[in-house]
Amino acid sequence: MDVRVLSIRLLPGSKATRAFADVEIGGISIRDFRVYQTNGKPSVRNPFTAYKDHEGNLLFREIITLPPNVKAEADALILSEYFRRLKESRHEQTE
Repeated sequence: MDVRVLSIRLLPGSKATRAFADVEIGGISIRDFRVYQTNGKPSVRNPFTAYKDHEGNLLFREIITLPPNVKAEADALILSEYFRRLKESRHEQTE
């Protein structure tokens, strides 16, 4: 399946969410994959929505679930582009 990263938006600061990515998979655009940092290692999370249950607890639910092989390919492309953009932004800051 054809997977490509449309855009990466780096976020300033040191919060867990480091970037948002938009991806096209088989001609369908999917927005707001998240690159987040846990235990010092970036990983990708599918787009999700947040809501409160009847007791007021904040819960999260993925908007889309990808087949494992497509998810692995999308994650690898997102992280590759994230690191490329991160390197570019660091390089620009030193000039």
